[in-house]
Amino acid sequence: MTFTRTRRSAALAGVIAVAALGSAGSAQAAPSAEHCDARLDKLEAQFYAMEDQRSYEAASEWWDARWHAYFQSCVI
Repeated sequence: MTFTRTRRSAALAGVIAVAALGSAGSAQAAPSAEHCDARLDKLEAQFYAMEDQRSYEAASEWWDARWHAYFQSCVI
């Protein structure tokens, strides 16, 4: 009897967790075009600042990583 009650509780907790994650995932909207434009402008400014402080090579490596994140969230 205790085993059945524990199994039901675990199953119920699993269903609640899946429902909560599913609703949270669909609630996140895609970023707006204005947000993406502002984000790209900020990334470019940071690139040029890093280029001035360090070197073009260091800034380029940083840009590769940041561009991938920007591309995943705004372009795709």
